[in-house]
Amino acid sequence: MKKIVFLLVLSLTIFSCSKVRKGEFLITGKAKGIADGIMVVIKKQNEFGLVVSVDSAKVKGGKFEIKGKVKEPSMHALFVKGLQQPIPFILETGEIEVKVDKDSIWKSEIGGTYNNEEFQEFNVKLNKFQKKSLDFQNKNIQKLMDAQKKKDNATVEKLKKEYAAIQKEMEDYMTAYPDENSESYISLLLIQNMFNSPKFDLAKVTKTYSNLDSDLKETKIGKDIALKLKTIQGSQKKK
Repeated sequence: MKKIVFLLVLSLTIFSCSKVRKGEFLITGKAKGIADGIMVVIKKQNEFGLVVSVDSAKVKGGKFEIKGKVKEPSMHALFVKGLQQPIPFILETGEIEVKVDKDSIWKSEIGGTYNNEEFQEFNVKLNKFQKKSLDFQNKNIQKLMDAQKKKDNATVEKLKKEYAAIQKEMEDYMTAYPDENSESYISLLLIQNMFNSPKFDLAKVTKTYSNLDSDLKETKIGKDIALKLKTIQGSQKKK
């Protein structure tokens, strides 16, 4: 009985500590080295493809906060005045934590909510693949040029195969991600991108989409994907 009471009290304590309710978001940011008064702006791409501002706040004491309402997860970006690149993140219900790296914006950290934790982890892994690809290019570009000049086709083909293997490793990770992360908003974005692939596989995409969490299917992107699949399936039946 004491254990049940303790768990109940603990759950109520955790709930009461939350600064946001369902349908609300709170972005708490750390912006070390960024002067007071600098504007931090949330922006998104609207249905017409235009980038528009959603909300903003000023940095004070190396920190900033932005609070508002949100209906469903969607991609947004934080623009910090004076920094050339934005910080992409997923605007969703909950307390979103941002750590701005002013010297290397790509090292900025996003977390606090499920989808942003997933997004952070996804980007870390993707960056490793991209670094591996870039390192291979830097290491072998001269070797490739020399081989092409000498018409050493064996070496040229060998280097191309090795590079293709690195690229395939990254592609395989991105293809498998939605199947292994059925609740992640990133999965929706990856499935959406599959429609533009020359390797588009209707059966594979349909199966992957069908296994997604029902909440994801109810988002705007989720409904758009369902409509595209239905349209393609309908057109194939007519053939």
